[in-house]
Amino acid sequence: METRGTKMRKHHHNQPKTIRSRIIDMVLILIIIIGIGMTGHYFYQRHAIKQSDQQTTQLANKVVTKNKTKTSMPSEGNIKINWKKLAKTNPNIKAWVYIPGTNINYPVLQAKNNSYYLDHNEHNKPSVTGQIFMDYRNSAKLTSQNTFLYGHDVYDASKFSYLNHYFKADFFKAHRHVYLYTPTKKYVGTIFAVQANRGPSRAQTLTFKNHKNMKSYVKYLKRKSAVKTTNVKTSSVNKILTLWTCTERAVPDDSGKTIPKDKTRTFVSASLKEVK
Repeated sequence: METRGTKMRKHHHNQPKTIRSRIIDMVLILIIIIGIGMTGHYFYQRHAIKQSDQQTTQLANKVVTKNKTKTSMPSEGNIKINWKKLAKTNPNIKAWVYIPGTNINYPVLQAKNNSYYLDHNEHNKPSVTGQIFMDYRNSAKLTSQNTFLYGHDVYDASKFSYLNHYFKADFFKAHRHVYLYTPTKKYVGTIFAVQANRGPSRAQTLTFKNHKNMKSYVKYLKRKSAVKTTNVKTSSVNKILTLWTCTERAVPDDSGKTIPKDKTRTFVSASLKEVK
């Protein structure tokens, strides 16, 4: 009896796997493959972002230097840009944007649309983080009433990630100036408003029918601003610079309807003045 029982158990262990067990094995293998793929993609992206940062930093080191000659530009923004080197790098580089005390120190590119530099760098090579770019509808000579600059919010605080710090009053007050340079002119922007809103909204207004409409828009920006300030008078704003990035948090739009996280954008508004 003992021998028969042993043989029976041995025969039971040698039975082929059931369809159910095979399916479970296949699912487990698939989960492992997906996990390996996701891990590989994660590390690839981190490596690609690091490389992109290094390339842009190298470019900045080559073309940006402190201007030792005193000018009417505030000392913190008194820098020199080597436009000849930038033109050789890419003729699509139209400006340079700089905010002291942040990582924002980048070339500003402009394409024939607002999608190309979302995933291409200053060398026109594919890039996970893209590069800072000007709205294609704006004038590269900064003659537009409201110039829009776009950039990604990246986990390593590169590109336009610092813009989301403007929702904190202390940061807002400590970093009120943004500097913008072109091959022929220099500008200083005084930041007066920050808001999170839907991409296509009143906040994204590039042109105005008349001076009155522009003033109404400035009042709207101040009213919607997460941080209240009186450092810029509405009547003094004649040209606006708007910096835009992703917000990644649900907020109400102008009508009070909640905007999904992936549709929310940060708008940082500055009164732009030419420095001669």
